[in-house]
Amino acid sequence: MSPEEKFLEELNIFRNEVMLASKFLYTELAIRNIANKNKNILDALNYSPTFWNTILSALQNSTFITFGRIFDNNGKNSINTLLRVIQKNKNIFTKESFANRWTKNQDRNKIDHWLPEYLKKVYVSKDTNLVDFGKFIEKQKKIYKQLYRPVRDQFGHKIYNKNEDVKVLFDKIQINELEKFCVRLDGIHEALWQLYHNGRGPLLPIKQGRYSTKNILKTKFEPYVAKPANVQFIDEVT
Repeated sequence: MSPEEKFLEELNIFRNEVMLASKFLYTELAIRNIANKNKNILDALNYSPTFWNTILSALQNSTFITFGRIFDNNGKNSINTLLRVIQKNKNIFTKESFANRWTKNQDRNKIDHWLPEYLKKVYVSKDTNLVDFGKFIEKQKKIYKQLYRPVRDQFGHKIYNKNEDVKVLFDKIQINELEKFCVRLDGIHEALWQLYHNGRGPLLPIKQGRYSTKNILKTKFEPYVAKPANVQFIDEVT
């Protein structure tokens, strides 16, 4: 497998895991928010409380288990693996590599006459950019380790049996920060995808997409317009 193939494989795995985490998190939060604001829906859920509590619990559990896979130090495929591939193969982000990908692309090679002009705008990451990007990833890993890994370990290994001990873990988590964290991971994928496929940069700062479930539920979106993944997950609940 070539360095570019390995990078694309790891980037795709990362994207799929982030989409899963986003799906689980925003589906759960959308259900809870809608039920809290609509008594009729809350009453309907309460007709089958065991079922709905099971669904919400499974979604919550799956969110943190997926985070665990993304940040697993010992995992075969994780954000650590993706970062190592990037650091070992920096040349895949050069203008030469971009031009080579352009000419091999069946759609783009039909417009080769635009390549010289396009290359003038292609962003090339310097070593310092990739170092800073690595530090940014390390910061996300630290957030995960401090706030979300203890919850993941509780779900995966049942460390605490007393409700008050479990409550301590969840009391440290703020929903809006959890939403930001999940959307930030999606932003990491988007930055790498744009750099590789379109030559757009820089990697940092990561663009912070819409993250608040409450605010998204209040927003009216134009029909037939593409929505961010988390917005789509919330929209399907409504």
